[in-house]
Amino acid sequence: SLALAGAALGPVCDNFHSAAGVLGYTKYQIALGPAPDWWGGGHLFQTAYWVPPLFALAALIIGGIDALVSSQRPTPPELEKPSGRRVAGAVAAFVALYAFSALLATGLAPPTEAIVLWPLALLLWKINDPTLASFVAGAATAVGGPAIEVALLGGGGLFAEPFGHLYAYGRPDVLGVESWILPVYFAG
Repeated sequence: SLALAGAALGPVCDNFHSAAGVLGYTKYQIALGPAPDWWGGGHLFQTAYWVPPLFALAALIIGGIDALVSSQRPTPPELEKPSGRRVAGAVAAFVALYAFSALLATGLAPPTEAIVLWPLALLLWKINDPTLASFVAGAATAVGGPAIEVALLGGGGLFAEPFGHLYAYGRPDVLGVESWILPVYFAG
């Protein structure tokens, strides 16, 4: 199901960011296996207990937005039932973008990285699912995802403990979030 896919794939993608030092979990962390030196040290897999259910919920919300918009404006027949190969290619492209965002974050300022990632995210939309429903779901995710992150991060300093403060970005530039995360959310 969509929720299981989100719960399984989300932490794997999220691990790219934690392994690269883009973000670090401050509470309820899961860290498995020592990472080899070429990986950058630390742990091979890092996430938090609350991450899989959060990605599962996100997948259901994104799928619901897509279904709601599609019910009002039907999907073109050629895109209505994508092949397994097309879905696998779209997932692989998204995972690659997620990994690329971690790589860029180690060397570019957050706004510069956003400038690099937005055209790639829009290209993935155009290639994989150029429907209004997919665009609306991506746009809603690009706004809603960071908004939820702001709460999880403590509201950019607006909220005191114990609310939020579950993790932290290394170079936040907008309310505790790094601005390049918006195109990553859009592509999801």
